[in-house]
Amino acid sequence: KPDPITPVIPVTPSKPSQKPDTGKNLPFTDVSANNWFYDGVKYAYENGLMNGTSSNAFSPNANTTRGMIVTILARVEGVNTNGTPWYAAGQKWAMDNGISDGTNMPGVITREQLATILYRYAKQKGYDVSKTADLSGYADQDKLSDWAAQAVQWACGSGLMAGRSAA
Repeated sequence: KPDPITPVIPVTPSKPSQKPDTGKNLPFTDVSANNWFYDGVKYAYENGLMNGTSSNAFSPNANTTRGMIVTILARVEGVNTNGTPWYAAGQKWAMDNGISDGTNMPGVITREQLATILYRYAKQKGYDVSKTADLSGYADQDKLSDWAAQAVQWACGSGLMAGRSAA
């Protein structure tokens, strides 16, 4: 049965790059032009949305944290996110704009947390957040937090998120 609230984990784990991206503006040894996620990584890097986890690693199989998400959104908004800890500027921006409560920035983000952050961001930007989906078919819908229900319904209804089969 689909699961709308588990941590965000890549659907198709990547394999270590056999052919690093040479001459394509990416410094990451764990990303190559033949990876399914290459275009997304290239876009995020070239547009300053993501820097990777070190000077030469993107870490495509790493868990996504709350701090990563708010930092990406802050960068979309043109916020200078330099500082210590690395997520501090994104955290402050998210809190100032009602996007996140700022807690547990290094923590792995759950799907309901991601949906809620994106929903709040979309509302703050004035985007249409009226689409919804019926979650009654999800085996674990009863585990969905009350504070996240509307956001998850919107994320599923908008096609941003879908359930996955339990492994």
